[in-house]
Amino acid sequence: MSRFIIAGTHSGVGKTTITAAIISALRKRNFKVQPFKVGPDYIDPGYHTLASGRRTRNLDGWMLNEDQVKEILARNTPEKGVSVIEGVMGLFDGYAADRDEGSTAHMAKITETPVILIIDGSKMARSAAAVALGFKLMDPEVNICGLIFNKLGGDSHYRLVKKAVEHLNIPVLGYFPREEVLLPERHLGLVPTSEMNQLENFIEYWRERVEKYLDIKKIIEIAGRVNIIKSPDKPTLPQEYEEPSCNLAVVRDRAFTFYYPENLELLESWGANIIEVSLIEDRELPEDCHGLYIGGGFPEIFAGELSENIAMLQSIRKAAQEGMPVYGECGGFMYLTQGVEDFEGNFYPLAGIFSCKAVMNSCRQALGYILAETRMDNFLTLKGEKTRGHEFHWSEITREGLDDFVYCFPNKGHKLDGFLYRNVLGSYAHLHFYSNPVIAERFVECCRNYRSNKE
Repeated sequence: MSRFIIAGTHSGVGKTTITAAIISALRKRNFKVQPFKVGPDYIDPGYHTLASGRRTRNLDGWMLNEDQVKEILARNTPEKGVSVIEGVMGLFDGYAADRDEGSTAHMAKITETPVILIIDGSKMARSAAAVALGFKLMDPEVNICGLIFNKLGGDSHYRLVKKAVEHLNIPVLGYFPREEVLLPERHLGLVPTSEMNQLENFIEYWRERVEKYLDIKKIIEIAGRVNIIKSPDKPTLPQEYEEPSCNLAVVRDRAFTFYYPENLELLESWGANIIEVSLIEDRELPEDCHGLYIGGGFPEIFAGELSENIAMLQSIRKAAQEGMPVYGECGGFMYLTQGVEDFEGNFYPLAGIFSCKAVMNSCRQALGYILAETRMDNFLTLKGEKTRGHEFHWSEITREGLDDFVYCFPNKGHKLDGFLYRNVLGSYAHLHFYSNPVIAERFVECCRNYRSNKE
């Protein structure tokens, strides 16, 4: 079981593109490559999934405990394969400024994984050594085994920075020149792969750049210097699944793509048969559907198409009135409101289950980890329970006259969030079910009860 982490000095240094390209280069050498992403990210993993042909998994040192991290890593790494782990933000950036919890450095220590650090060398020469030295000394327990310089002016620039760091005894694995062929971005970061064409060509272009500028042989050697990670004796995901006992519709289309695979696996383990549906293309929920899970995404980008699908909106309203369990996270929550007001002020009516609307803002409204403490019993959590997750959104919910919030976030100044109507729950929180695994059991149980009542 080989593995390594691709980390950066900061966000925007090129981690995602370079990681996807290295994955492609390893796959070209007939390695089975399993990608992972540190932190609560749904978009970057799409690029690694495309490059590897295997679903990317998230490893998070704040939402998950150390045993759960090791469980996910061990269970998903193929025998004789290579795990490639992309870091989050800068190497030491995580939950707080005074400790490493939730950072890439934290993950490197939990999993005892060597780190390859990307440095933006675009406007420096000898100063590159000061940057590299600072990262090396920040935490001696973090094993930085290689450097990659990005955005350099060419070979002569590379020779300068390489010479500058020689005395640090950290191997320099290569560099990339300044590039104009980059991934497109918007308000939540990179554009999801589900909305883009010809990505295979982009990844192939960057794979060729990796072959030209990086020492792949050395990277493979670094990846092999690890101990085997073993799954804990009592894993969070049951080793034996319950027989399917209900059908759970999970929305996957251009508008809604954000799910932790572990959440879905936990639901399946308790007996949910997952059926994928589209709120854009499909005209109604499946006839034998007993629950609905709408993940995050970009409903504001596809608000027109979602609003025009009146038949689906009516189908969901009818199901909600009949008591079907419906769970919406962030973008899914927005879909369950009266509608979305986009960046230009255009309003698009949506499901109308909650008496509020989602309004897009010109600046980010929330970003970071949340500890969701339940204020009222619902079909997922009970009053007083705490579940970990994160939020990242540019919209806000109009709250006039609304005070029956489902959650408060003690680590965010006791911010209030989320609404409940019958068995419909919506919140900006992206909850990781591993932090409170009984959520999955309760969701499936509620779906089974709905099925029994319908019969």
